[in-house]
Amino acid sequence: MHRLFAILTLFLAVAAHARDGELVEITASQRAALGIVTAPLSATAGAAAIGLPATVRVPPDRERVIAAPAAGMVSRVLVALGDTVKAGQPLLELRGGELAAAQRDAAEAAAQARLAEASASRDEALFEEGIVAQSRLEATRAALGQARAHLAETRASLRLMGFPAVEIGSIEKGETLGDSVRLVAPIAGSVLEVPAMVGERVEVATPLARIAALDTLWLEIQAPVDVAARLAPGQKVLVSGTGATGRVLVIGSSVSSAQTVVVRAGIDNPGGELRLNQQLTASVEGQAAAHQWQVPTRAIVSQDGGNWVFVERPEGFAPVAVQVLSRSTRAAVVVADFTGSERLVVEGVAAVKASWQGMGGE
Repeated sequence: MHRLFAILTLFLAVAAHARDGELVEITASQRAALGIVTAPLSATAGAAAIGLPATVRVPPDRERVIAAPAAGMVSRVLVALGDTVKAGQPLLELRGGELAAAQRDAAEAAAQARLAEASASRDEALFEEGIVAQSRLEATRAALGQARAHLAETRASLRLMGFPAVEIGSIEKGETLGDSVRLVAPIAGSVLEVPAMVGERVEVATPLARIAALDTLWLEIQAPVDVAARLAPGQKVLVSGTGATGRVLVIGSSVSSAQTVVVRAGIDNPGGELRLNQQLTASVEGQAAAHQWQVPTRAIVSQDGGNWVFVERPEGFAPVAVQVLSRSTRAAVVVADFTGSERLVVEGVAAVKASWQGMGGE
């Protein structure tokens, strides 16, 4: 209690003295008592926005969902969450009656097509010799067309179910009929989800695995409306705490309830440093303005509709107006006529501001 009273008395004395001139005069002992700390300026190379919250996302064209092509039972799961897979690598094995029926239909359709082709060839020869009528030849040709159409249909069904071309050829010859199919990775990437379990019965279109190529990602940046207005596609994006960089792709056209705009950036991620849904902070580079500096956000005070910082002088602190280009919870980019050698008040700012107001700053 005695210490609080002493500090309050000291503060009032400082404020009264500050009214004598524009400089807020504070001695070294008073600074220590009021907890005033200064820090040097930091030059920044053209930052349009800094310290913006961002989330890592996967572009839709870099992601694939592997779903059950037919009703059946998951007989094998060949990958686990986080595995890196190559295109064409087996992921799961599905077994079921619909798969067996599809293979059987394909084998029968292929046999019918071969028989129709033989009949058509025979009737073509007989027609040339004048042994059969043209109507019979046309009927044979029509039957061949129907057989080929049915074969094409069964082939398409097998492809949709995940059977490779080589295996479809064997099925049509009747060599590898069965009741299962191995589902493979359509792209190279990382396994994000494997909800399927061995022995689980699934219906058609049930998601069994999700894969994404993570070498190129999206960064969804939440920018305040005034900051978003200064951004444009093509500007460079830096991800704090990482070496990842990218470019702004799109500026959102809607504003959230928090009065932010989604700014989407494309980020290169060849080393896999960034992870899906990771929460980060990002900065967007802009064209450098003259006398542009980065300062702690806590060093800035608002007064008379403007923004100010307190610059250390030999006998105290001088208020200097600054233009804030962007601001986050920790740092801000400002424009001010500094030389770069100045030190700003970063702790005890409220005490200095109150002294300044006491000398007529409000």
